[in-house]
Parts: sequence; structure tokens; C-alpha cells
Amino acid sequence: MKAHQIPRLFCVADYQKENFYCAAKHQRVQSSLAIREKSSNSFHSMMPPQKPQLKLNEDQSNRTREGFQRVKTDSNMPMPLRNGRNLSITSGVTAILTNKTTFQLPQKAENPQLVNGYKNEIVTYMRDRSSKSNFKMTAFQFQTEITEKMRSILLDWLIDVHHKFKLDPETLFLTISIVNRVLELHQIPKQKFQLYGIAALFIASKYEEVYSVPHVRDLVYVCDNAYPKEEILEAEGKIISLLSFDLLTTSPYRMLNIYQETAKLDQKNFMLCRYLIELSLLEYSMIQYSNNVLASAAIYLVHKIRRIHPSWSQDSMVSITGLNEIDIRTCAKEMCNLLQGQDKKQFNSIRKKFSLPKYLEVSKIRIEKRPSQHLHTLQY
Repeated sequence: MKAHQIPRLFCVADYQKENFYCAAKHQRVQSSLAIREKSSNSFHSMMPPQKPQLKLNEDQSNRTREGFQRVKTDSNMPMPLRNGRNLSITSGVTAILTNKTTFQLPQKAENPQLVNGYKNEIVTYMRDRSSKSNFKMTAFQFQTEITEKMRSILLDWLIDVHHKFKLDPETLFLTISIVNRVLELHQIPKQKFQLYGIAALFIASKYEEVYSVPHVRDLVYVCDNAYPKEEILEAEGKIISLLSFDLLTTSPYRMLNIYQETAKLDQKNFMLCRYLIELSLLEYSMIQYSNNVLASAAIYLVHKIRRIHPSWSQDSMVSITGLNEIDIRTCAKEMCNLLQGQDKKQFNSIRKKFSLPKYLEVSKIRIEKRPSQHLHTLQY
């Protein structure tokens, strides 16, 4: 039997689990590797000799014995292969053949024009899709029990839950987009508003997350057992039915990721742009602006705050966003007012989140506006 055909069996029956789980993490890893190597060695010694299935002449058998060497144990393998994970195929992978010859997988030649063409098409599609706001701004004329303040309270709580679960930023933006769309389509009772909010987070997690989708019991727990699991699943189905299974959407965060290279944003400026965008989530009046405008206005305002000249490049930024400075100035002014009034706001989950070192403490930045100046000539 060939080495790669031998099943990998590990005997841990005589291992003391108490000592194993009490040890430090690096000691547990070393102990596990030692057990695997020991088990593999004992397994090879217990294997009976295998009879060859094909009759070989003396020359072929000698050549076969010289050409093949048995791998000692699987503990010598790289960790991804040992754990059963398949390595991604790259252009630099070298494969070893049975006759000790090697070959190089062909490298794909990248065509810069082709890559730029794909990128431009993607940017154009996303920009056109978000060129206009998808919201009619009539949600609270339609709702009878839900108010703008209740919406802000719910979103502030969802932002905190999202942060506690350590979910992807895109999950937050999709969650709030779902909440806003449902508010325009369905009259929600006041007692069920939190239920629809947590169900929207559950849907967005399934759409965006890979490994971090929260379990339903965790959602029940964060709601303080106000809703059983069956109600959350029922609300999930109701929301998906209302949206006709159409969850595809762009977000200002995704547009910001596209524009940051052109705008030459460093890490702190990018985080400040993201802070401004998330501040806009709690204000219902900001949904009148498209995602393209929100991302562009955040970049424009950060350039003003950081005194980066030009604040809005006609060559680079206008060409990629399709927006002139006059198109984003009103939105940037409202963002500036939100930033200046954060200390007086009742809802502080975003400010608290962006005060952490992980987010470079950008919420601690304070700016003062000179009343005699307009936004496009502000000095911060």
C-alpha cells in the first residue's frame, strides 16, 4: 500500500484530557502533534506487509524501490493539508511527480487593459445602481406607530449588537438597508419593531458573513428573551417575502472602498470617512442621498478637515465618481453638522465604537466651524 493511501488514524484513548485542556494553547498544539506522530509510527509498525498486486520483473522492482520513498508520518505535512483543508491553486505551485521530475504550473499573464476594463465596468455598474436613492422618504407618513426617534433607537441598538458579534461592516449596512425598505412596505406594530430589526440582522448575516453567522439562540438572548426562536424565523420569512428575495444592494462603505485608492486616503482618513458614513445611518434625512453621494461627500469632508488640497480633484475624483463638487457639497455640510453635534446626541454607540484603538480613535477628533465661512472654504 502506498503512503498516500494509508488512512490517518489517531489513538487518543489513553490521553489525559484534564491535563490537555488545562495546558496553555501552544502546549496543547505541541502535544497534539506529538500524539499524531507517535500514533502514525505505531500504525506503520502494526500494518502487515502488503502483497504486490502486479508482478514486476527484477529491473522494474529495483527501479520501483529506488524511485519511491515512503513518507514517515502525516505530521510532517503542512498544517493546512494536515487539517484536511485544500490549499488554493496559485501560479507558483510546484507539483512533484512519481519519477522525481517537477513541473511549474503555467502562469496567467495579466493584461492591464483587460483588468482596468473590468474594474471600470464594475464601478460604472455600482455607480449607476446607486445614482439615485431607492427610498421615497415616505416611511413615517405610512407608519402609524413607528417614529423617527424609534428608528434611531433601534439602529443604535443594532449597531451595538453588530459590534458585539464582530460582524463584517457590510452586514451592518445591509441590515439598515433592509430595515429602511421594510419601513416603506409594511406597517410594523411598535411591539414587533425590535423583532423585525433583529431578523434583518439575521438575514444580512446569512448574506454577507462566512463563518460568523450568529445562531438564533444568540439573537434570542440579545433580545432579552422578548421573542422566541419561532417568531424570529417567522419575521425572517416575512421580510424576505416583502422584499421579493431581492437583497442585492450597494452601500456607501463599498463605494468608499472603491474610491479610497483614487482619493489616496491613508488608514486614519479612511477610518474617519467610515465614521462619517456610519453617523449618517442614524439620521433618516440622510437616506435621500445615494450611496455614491454619501461616500464622495465623506471623502470631500475629510479632505477639508485634513486640509488636503485639492479637496475634490477634477481629474481623478470627478472621473471615477461622476460627481462635481457642487453635487456633494450639501451632503458634506450635513455630515459636518452631524460630526460637530455628536457630543449632544443621545445615541452614542457609533461614537463609542470609533473611540477604540482598533478604529484609530477617530471619534475623538473635534472640529470647530468658523461661522463666517462656508463649507467649501472651511479651515478645521
